[in-house]
Amino acid sequence: MRPVRTVGKRPFPREKSFLTACHGNVTMLFALTALVVISAAGGALDMNNAARVRQDMQDALDVAVLAGVRAEDARMATVAGAAFSDNINTAPADSIRQSYVTGTTAIAGAKSLTGTATFDNPTYMLKLIGMNDIKISVTSTALRDAARTATPCIYVLDPNGSQALLVNSGAQISAPDCEIAVKSTGRPAGMFNSGSKLDFKRVCVQSGQVTQNSTTVANLALNCSSSDDPYAGQLPTPSSDICTFSNGNYNDATVNLTPGVYCGWFNFNNSSAKVNFAPGVYVIKNGGWNVNGGTWTGTGVTFYFADISKIQFNSGIAATLSAPTSGTYKDLLFYEAANLSKSDFIFNDSVANNLTGVIWLPSRTVTWNAKSGVASDSLTLVTWRLILNNTTWTLNPLGGSDGSKAVAGVRLVK
Repeated sequence: MRPVRTVGKRPFPREKSFLTACHGNVTMLFALTALVVISAAGGALDMNNAARVRQDMQDALDVAVLAGVRAEDARMATVAGAAFSDNINTAPADSIRQSYVTGTTAIAGAKSLTGTATFDNPTYMLKLIGMNDIKISVTSTALRDAARTATPCIYVLDPNGSQALLVNSGAQISAPDCEIAVKSTGRPAGMFNSGSKLDFKRVCVQSGQVTQNSTTVANLALNCSSSDDPYAGQLPTPSSDICTFSNGNYNDATVNLTPGVYCGWFNFNNSSAKVNFAPGVYVIKNGGWNVNGGTWTGTGVTFYFADISKIQFNSGIAATLSAPTSGTYKDLLFYEAANLSKSDFIFNDSVANNLTGVIWLPSRTVTWNAKSGVASDSLTLVTWRLILNNTTWTLNPLGGSDGSKAVAGVRLVK
């Protein structure tokens, strides 16, 4: 009989025993099963991450094609690409492949812009089974109606209010290159009283009914597909947590103000004061500014209302104010936080206003009262409701240097 070799006290099996040995099978099976379980659990995490990136890409592409289709035809793709990069959050923009195709739809002359974005989203746990990335692809198309050849410079957003636009005696507005867009389907949606005159390229009213009292509104279009607010959801939110200035009275002949967060009420009491604004953002919160005349001057300034605070413009003010021409707050002159409760914003008895930029007050009933004059090379006004009393305006539409004007009839179609 052949002796069995031993190591220490345990017998060492003969070579043929390895073929039938079952020691360690459970460990081997557990190792193989663990690989499958870990890959499945990790794969779920990778897939969830890919879904989150895909939604972010879709949102950014929707914004991109809407911005691009508003631009001049030759710049659609450039504007769209920049907008996409500004709005993507979960993936590096320079790693996402973009392409944009312009076209003309069956609606005569209407322009379309279709964008596609693709990205190889890297995996982490799925690498264990050789899957290094998950391919993501999204597409979006925006359409710009050809019928609208004028750029709106006034938007009235109340969707069903009666007399959402009220034009009283003495209101004189010359805006031959502008459109005024009234979203209301109220009956009547607008009231135009005797002694008023509107010279717009088109007055587009969603409703089929307005009231014209001893006056005729030129270029009035009823049952018109009125433009949506082009700025909704697109504007930055300045920080307003810490108050820079709290409550104050300005009585001096010259007042020099600097950007910051102005909390509470501030009174400008000197009716002949010269108020100078350094460039930057002025946040108004928990109160407002009560202005009793004077001359206001500011270039590259933005006034932001963090709540239903306001500037109450009273007698005799003359303002020459222009928004920044570049940067985060480009074109923003007066604007407010989104989704505020409805309130009033009143301009009273102004000597003259030369305002350049966007006035975005979609929650306000804005009233321009006696002797309120506005002369502007570039202005867009967005309000909830609008009341004009004895106003004299000369307006031209706002158009950014990037060519991305607010164009009516722009919408996502897929």
